[in-house]
This record gives sequence, C-alpha cells and structure tokens, in this order.
Amino acid sequence: RIVLEKFATKIFDSSWKTARMVQTLRNSLNVQYALVSSFGAALVCLELKLGDPSKRRTLAGLAFRATSTLAAARIVRTISFVLTVVPSQVPNCYARHFPPPPEEWREWLMVGLLPSSRGGCNDLILSGHATITSSLACAFTSVAANTSFSIAVWTLIALDYSIEAYQGLHYSVDMWLGCIVTCLLWQLTKPLEIGGQRDQKSQNGKAKKGSTVRPPPLNATTIVTYAVPALVAFFGLTVVPEAFLNFFFMGYSLWVGVYLMKCGFTNLLQHVLMCELCLGLGTYL
Repeated sequence: RIVLEKFATKIFDSSWKTARMVQTLRNSLNVQYALVSSFGAALVCLELKLGDPSKRRTLAGLAFRATSTLAAARIVRTISFVLTVVPSQVPNCYARHFPPPPEEWREWLMVGLLPSSRGGCNDLILSGHATITSSLACAFTSVAANTSFSIAVWTLIALDYSIEAYQGLHYSVDMWLGCIVTCLLWQLTKPLEIGGQRDQKSQNGKAKKGSTVRPPPLNATTIVTYAVPALVAFFGLTVVPEAFLNFFFMGYSLWVGVYLMKCGFTNLLQHVLMCELCLGLGTYL
C-alpha cells in the first residue's frame, strides 16, 4: 500500500488530489459492471452458438461451472476468515459499515438477514471482491479464447485490485490470493463443464437416431411462460424492499427446486435458472 501511495502521489503531483483522482478513475472504469456485462454477453454467444463450433460449449455448462467455482471460492474464503482474522486498515470501519447491535434477538436476526454487498471490516482473507470478479473473468475470457482480449481484461482487473489495496479496503495479499485461488478452482471445475458437453452430444446422437425433436411453437402462451420468471426476478430487484430481498430470493429458489422435481431439466428451467442467477448477481453485487 505504501508503494502504491507513493506511486499515485507522484503521478498526480499532490497528495490531497490523489485519493479523489484515484476514485474518479475507478468510477470511470466501472470494472464490476463491465465484467457482469461481458459475462452476460458470453452466455448469449453460447446460447446463439456463436464462435468455434468444435468446442460445443453450452450456456448451462458455463453457468454451472462459473457458479461452482464461485461457490468453492466462497467456502475457502469462509474457512480462511475463521482461521485468520486481520484488522481493517480503515479507521472506524465498524462504525461506518454497521449499525449498533440491536438488543432483541428478533431484530438481531432481521439485521443479519439483510443482503450486504458493502464489504466488511475483518473478513479480508480471501477477498470476496476478488473471488467474484475473477470467476466472471475466467468464464467469459474462456469463451472469447483471445489472448489479446484476456491480457486486456486481466490488466484492468489488476488495476482495480491495486486501487482496492491503495484505498485500504483490502491488503494486497487478499486480492492476490482471491484471484489465484479462484483461477485454480476454475481449472479444477473443468470436468463439470465437459460432462455437460458429453451429455449434450449423447442427447444429440439419440435425437438423430430416433424421431426429430421439434421446438415448441412460438405463441402467446410460450412468450408469457418465459416472460413471467424474468418479470418476477426484475420485480424482486426493483420493488421488493431490501429487508425482504433475501426471503424473496429463497422463495424463488424453492420454486425453482419444486419445478425441477416435477418437470425435470427442461429449456424453461434453464431460462428460470438464468433469471435466478441475474437475481442473485443483482442482490449481492
């Protein structure tokens, strides 16, 4: 952090301008939304079967691999947080981030169930920010399969991580470990996506041997069926109060589980799962 502070001060000439200019730079880059948008574009490309047809990657396979990678990284982060608690570099961090602890246990429980994406004070190793951004970057750079694009993306992420360390929100080791561990987990979860590709190939082979499988007709019923899950997710992000957003998300997930048990893994369920993924990203990012 000291090296970054001296470097930034040398660039912007005066120390009092440095913090404001660095934050302005970060706001203009808007790395988080750029990563989410790129991930969404990668999913659309796979669904439309754009790119190299020989790889036979699917939207569901990529989404499952990315979700599994992020889940594994968050488990590692939870264990690391329990084993290694380091103090925050930000003065009065707890008073700035959290309200006074309520006296009644019901109020304490309700406060604990509020979705919080503003960071913590001692949960630094591993960086949750790094696990999310690295998971997204691994997903869409693997779809792009372009070296120049990958270098540009990871350079932008490295700059964002450097600003996090400069501002004292994280130690540099938090960002480093969060990125490296997530990238390694991405490589370990590769068989999960390959399994989906093989299943898709076998299903295609069976379809060719048997009768031709035709998609459902595009009528008003189909449009409404696919529009309802997306509208419900949009309603949850824009209308549901923050105090009830976690309960709404759990209810949505329960409905998805019931639908899976009754109807199996269909095209509609894939669409519903994508809506749930967008709901989760919008809630916790």
